[in-house]
Amino acid sequence: MRVHPMRLKKTFCAWLMAVGLAPAAFAQSSPQALTWKAQTTFNAYLLRDLHAAYDQRRERLQKALASPQALKEYQAQAKRQYLSVLGQFPEKGPLNAKTTRQLNQKGYRIENVIYQSRPNHHATANLYVPQGKGPFPAVVLLNGHEMTSKATESYQKTARLFALNGFVVLSIDPFSQGERVQLTDKTGKSLTRGSTTEHTLLNAGANLVGSSVAAYMLWDNLRGIDYLETRPEVDRNRIGAIGNSGGGTQTAYLMAYDIRIKVAAPCSYFTLRERSLELGGIPDGCQFIPGEEQLEFADFLLMSGPKPLLLLAGEHDFVDYRGVQEGYQELQKVYATLGQPQQLKLFTWPDGHGISRPKREVAVAWFRKWLYQDEKPVQEGEIGTLPEKDLLATTTGQANTAFAPETTIPDVTYRQFKALAPQRQAFLAEQNTAALQAKVREVIGWRPNTSPVSSELSGESQGKNYRLEKRILLRQGELPLPVLIYRPLTGKPHKLVIRLEEKGKAAAAKNDSLIQGEMAAGNVLVLPDLRGVGETQDDPKLNDPKYWTHEYRNAVLSLHLKRPLLGQRVQDLVTLLDFLHAQPHWKNLPVHVWANGLYGPVLTHAAFLDERITQAQVAESISSFETYLVKPIQQNMYSNVVPGLLQFYDLPDLVNRSNARIKNLTL
Repeated sequence: MRVHPMRLKKTFCAWLMAVGLAPAAFAQSSPQALTWKAQTTFNAYLLRDLHAAYDQRRERLQKALASPQALKEYQAQAKRQYLSVLGQFPEKGPLNAKTTRQLNQKGYRIENVIYQSRPNHHATANLYVPQGKGPFPAVVLLNGHEMTSKATESYQKTARLFALNGFVVLSIDPFSQGERVQLTDKTGKSLTRGSTTEHTLLNAGANLVGSSVAAYMLWDNLRGIDYLETRPEVDRNRIGAIGNSGGGTQTAYLMAYDIRIKVAAPCSYFTLRERSLELGGIPDGCQFIPGEEQLEFADFLLMSGPKPLLLLAGEHDFVDYRGVQEGYQELQKVYATLGQPQQLKLFTWPDGHGISRPKREVAVAWFRKWLYQDEKPVQEGEIGTLPEKDLLATTTGQANTAFAPETTIPDVTYRQFKALAPQRQAFLAEQNTAALQAKVREVIGWRPNTSPVSSELSGESQGKNYRLEKRILLRQGELPLPVLIYRPLTGKPHKLVIRLEEKGKAAAAKNDSLIQGEMAAGNVLVLPDLRGVGETQDDPKLNDPKYWTHEYRNAVLSLHLKRPLLGQRVQDLVTLLDFLHAQPHWKNLPVHVWANGLYGPVLTHAAFLDERITQAQVAESISSFETYLVKPIQQNMYSNVVPGLLQFYDLPDLVNRSNARIKNLTL
């Protein structure tokens, strides 16, 4: 007798159920609760907020363009926001500058220079000094991300062309490049893949203490100008700045901050930040300052304007050229309103990323126009370069080995953390629980949301001793929250158990012994995917592995919007609690939450803020953010970076103030 295949399958399934062999995964088929492919959902959600923020910024700027006075008020407000996100700078100390070598060239000389921007933290640079009687105008040359930094061919040629045309040039190695690699072994060998990786890793710790790699670099460059002012060859009233790529960013930040910069020319940098972020141009750790939110690239260039400003662009650059054009149109309106349209210029060349010969020639001519009142064109000719070894300012090629023990950027950040200890202790001593909770919510960017939580049942099934519901929790203004809920088939539930698995709820759903154990104990088991995890995890292909964070683009977007990932995930957990407690038969049940890995700091914050969590257990996770400062080479720090958090508290402080509700099983 021939048996139909479907009938045979049903008979086999019934037999499995009868003998108790049906695994949870078999009964529930798939752990997916969302009814759509959601890999890009979180990014789209953040971009919506990004566009809304920049819509507000455009509206403010449009109103400001009505008059010079209104525009000056806009500039002042932008400057205040910039200063607020920069954080505190240290007091200026002795530069202890010295020239370690001099190379005479035709028409100028090069000095290999070292100065201390902070005590025992050395900046390396080349100083190009023209022949003849000074004082000369000076240019700070801010170099891009090439590891050869000041010795890079195009940067050498830029400096040489300026020197041959009567400018003193200070070409500075940004840290993580040239002679200033920070994360090295004892021989000076870099421990990371390059400057963008190192900048990004170092930025995580800097953010936690209320600073940034961009601010650290700005300080180095401010001290570079201080050094120029000590040189008798320099006319301190005629100083400008030029930089390419990452150096273009440094140029913008420097121009916005320091009134000593009279002329500027950022190259292969300027576009619309909104458009850059939308297109996936997520920057490395030196290219953004958390909390910039509505500040556009143009805002940094207009804060102290109208100064003579030349924008250098490549038509085929990966820096979005449409954004270049739109941003330039904004600046044209600004300069026109301020009565100085002639002080702004865009030069585009049909090439790609970099400061090529045509751009160099136009740049030098621009600086001569404003600092020499000379409008003659400049031609470069064959000016040559030197090998990197000739331009080294240190004896070993790395400050870390030449000045051991050198104060590195990780040292700077860690000392800042230690220096903040009295401030943290005093702050915590003054706060009752309610006041501390309010501050924690502010720090993590938590947005109160009292709108009701609705629930959509997207699937259900039955296992041996439980019923499984797949639900999508919906709350206005928040990302949909996918959840699996396992209910015992018999008896009244004893407690609600929420399990936050950093690999996603699918990993926990495969753990049949976990599910059976909770069902046997009479508990309701809840498995959510908080935003960016599991079902809404971002596409790995859209996150460059060099940044050491699997969700880097969404992490940076969140920091830009003043909404750290940690705070958003706390909101998701609160939404889940609101839903569970709205169910009459669960309202008074104790809530136990377990979390591991990246979810650990999220649960620690949520449990401190929400006493409906009666017990919180954290496993295989950090117990203090100090870990990120002591060991900056580690994965996925940006998942939990909260700017300025360590100015007020650390994770152990929340644990200590939780009435023993939080336990870190890692300790």
